[in-house]
Amino acid sequence: MKAAKVSNRTVLTLIVALYLIVGVTYSLATPVLEASDEFKHYPYVQYVQTHRALPVLDPTTCLETPSECPWLQDGGQPPTYYVLLAAATSWIDTSDLPDLRRVNWHAFIGDPGQICNKNLIIHRPEQERFPWDGAVLAVHLSRLITVVIGAGSVVLTYLAVREISPDRPALALGATALTAFNPMFIFVNASVNNDAMTTFFGCLNLVMFLHLVRDGVNAPLPVWRYVLVGVTMGFFLLTKLSALTALMLLPLLLAWISYRRRSWRPLAVGFTVIVAVAMLMSGWWFARNWRLYGDLTGLNVFIEIQGTRGGFPSLQDWIEEFVTFRWTYWGLFGGVNVMAPLWVYRFFDALSLVGLIGFGIWVVRSGELGRLLESIRRPGSPSRPSLWWVPLIWAGILFVSVLRWTWIFYSFQGRFMFPNIGGISALLMLGLHQWVPAKHHVKASGGIGLILFLIAAMLPFTSILPAYAQPDDLDLSDVPETARVEPVPIGRVARVVGWEFQEQTVEPGNADAYVNLVVYWQAAAPDEGDYVSFAHLLGRDHELAGEINRRPACGMVPTDLWQPDQVWRDPYRIPVAERAQAPSRLRVEVGLYDPKTEQTLGTVQIGEAKLAPPDSTPDIDQPLKVELADGITLQGYDLAPAEVSASESLTLTLHWQVRAAPSRDYQVFVHLLGDDPEPLAQGDGPPLTGDYPTSLWAAGERISDAHPMALPADLPAGNYRLLVGLYDLKTMERVPRLDGRGTSIEIPLTVTGG
Repeated sequence: MKAAKVSNRTVLTLIVALYLIVGVTYSLATPVLEASDEFKHYPYVQYVQTHRALPVLDPTTCLETPSECPWLQDGGQPPTYYVLLAAATSWIDTSDLPDLRRVNWHAFIGDPGQICNKNLIIHRPEQERFPWDGAVLAVHLSRLITVVIGAGSVVLTYLAVREISPDRPALALGATALTAFNPMFIFVNASVNNDAMTTFFGCLNLVMFLHLVRDGVNAPLPVWRYVLVGVTMGFFLLTKLSALTALMLLPLLLAWISYRRRSWRPLAVGFTVIVAVAMLMSGWWFARNWRLYGDLTGLNVFIEIQGTRGGFPSLQDWIEEFVTFRWTYWGLFGGVNVMAPLWVYRFFDALSLVGLIGFGIWVVRSGELGRLLESIRRPGSPSRPSLWWVPLIWAGILFVSVLRWTWIFYSFQGRFMFPNIGGISALLMLGLHQWVPAKHHVKASGGIGLILFLIAAMLPFTSILPAYAQPDDLDLSDVPETARVEPVPIGRVARVVGWEFQEQTVEPGNADAYVNLVVYWQAAAPDEGDYVSFAHLLGRDHELAGEINRRPACGMVPTDLWQPDQVWRDPYRIPVAERAQAPSRLRVEVGLYDPKTEQTLGTVQIGEAKLAPPDSTPDIDQPLKVELADGITLQGYDLAPAEVSASESLTLTLHWQVRAAPSRDYQVFVHLLGDDPEPLAQGDGPPLTGDYPTSLWAAGERISDAHPMALPADLPAGNYRLLVGLYDLKTMERVPRLDGRGTSIEIPLTVTGG
């Protein structure tokens, strides 16, 4: 027995040691202030360090002059974590923080599908190289302390699982590995972020709660036990408001103890003592919030600064954001914009699904559900169910709280479940063990732990470091010959000396519809202006159909840091706006503008992409199906209004179908004829007013093409004809019908009296 204990302790030590190594690796791989809201959390620490006071939130200052409110809404977080780090870094001169913290306000936060521009901060490598000093040193020291706090959460996971299943050490070690080698857990605990201490106190309170229930059901508890829980709850409340979910769980647990012991004392006395102690410790914080903000939690100003999502999320929103929830539980880094390889998410999805299904099977097959129900039916029965239901209920409470917060803001993130990560890991490992015989549980825990460790150890090198790699400044000779163009000046600041752009087609209504290009900028005469680059897609009627606005050079090297003749390779992935009308040609242009004056320095036309027609097509009022040469069929038409008078306008919508890609651009003719062959009115023009020429049409497409026509004021009432068709503007030759009936289609029109 003793040997087994030593073996378990050795394995636990190994897990913690490996976690510490990987945690430090994540810390070193992530540039300063780039980790999970660190650019807001560390300024809070620095303010406490330098002012010996807590920041006060002023929404006006934070929204209008954010440089004077660098912590933004996170300045309203409870103070325990920040005070600890401020004390630990009090000996460091951090006055250089404002210079270090140059925010990239155009970063693609929350958009992992974008390329480059992931950085929340403009980095100057010479400031952040080892040996560190100033704010850089303080951040790295704070991260190291946070990594150690995370090690505490790892150990507490082990202790919690031993409380849930005391006779299954392999389960405890496997669950501990699930926590320790969860890449997102490591990333959060390798950054300056109060979520790390929140997770620690969450795991600590889970252990305390499990002890409380186990011992309280068997015998009366002394008051000091409740006092101890009250102390841990007090620290939890002073770390993050997530502690309120534990406070919701607490009366349920005490009620369970009272029910099983047939005494109200655990609920009445225990809850009173715990809440009283917790409020003695944290009450000043809530009183301060009330005095400053008129809200016990301070969430009113927190939300005012953070903003809201502007409406209740739809079912489609929930489905799409659940992807983010899953990914941010296992590993979505940076500003929720640095992805692991897709196969990693598929692996963790499969692991989670297998674990959840297995857990459900275990609850039924193991008899645990029956024992729990028996304990509910007969409180005095000798049935002693294990405590798996405690972390399960807390996970449910946490999940509902995350849903509630997501109603307010775009924050459906799995990492908000981390206060109960020890319990969640226990339940998942219970489920995973269900799929293998008991004699192989040790191997299963070891194998899963090893796979997770290898994935976690890999990601700093395959995902995090590449995302923040500084672009190289090039010489003009480094621009590929196929990409070079005659330099185009962009004001006096820069020149476009090349681009890489290929013909591309994007589908409408596709969230992953992007137009990709690469621009080569050359610095001409930098004037210390910090200019923003733009890449626009212009669709129908030259309306904006998609855009990217960010600093050039992948958002990493602002123009005020450029040196004359430097060349920067700058890739763009421009999303097509949902409102963009399809089909259309998409004209691609790039340039620079001054964000202070909102004046454009210059624009360059790069090329054109194609926005294909939508899959669905409107019903046709008057079907025809007339086949023309060169692969085009007129399927029918709509005429509006149904009755028209002289001097009024009508709109003829032609519905084309493409059998094969046309060989050239054609014009559409629409002629109004009476008895004579001479047109009384006409509306010639390219399809869709030139926004989708026939040279872009592809086989299988359907195009609805509207042509307005104004009728002459002196047009008598009567029956008329509209002749429509296609012709080549260069040769004026019309496209013939394949049925041999000429080169036009006749549409009857009745003009009524005025």
